Amino acid sequence: MKFTEKVKLDVKKTFGTLEFLGHDGEKTKTGEDNQSVVVNQRYGLSSSAQEGTIVIYLPADKKVEFDYDTEVTLVNPTINAFATATYNSMDVITQVFADDIVAVQKNSIPQQSNNKSKEAN
Repeated sequence: MKFTEKVKLDVKKTFGTLEFLGHDGEKTKTGEDNQSVVVNQRYGLSSSAQEGTIVIYLPADKKVEFDYDTEVTLVNPTINAFATATYNSMDVITQVFADDIVAVQKNSIPQQSNNKSKEAN
């Protein structure tokens, strides 16, 4: 595996519980005719296993909207890492990409009926 390849993640082990914080903007680049082209949508999530806000990059055409603090999970997440050298150190930058962000479906426990069925005599 090359360092530049994306690495797949286990969402639960890596991030724990994720909660939606909101849209964090768009990553753009200058395309033909000096027009700005959207490359990715950025979203902020809070993580119970990591410190601070986790920035997730979704495809340019994928827009999601949830209430603040909605528990969510990632669809097909990968991580991309690259390093930048400075005078006497090196910084490693990571970016988390996903195909989608979806709300976690809570397991609903069926409520038992309080009405007892009447038996026919």
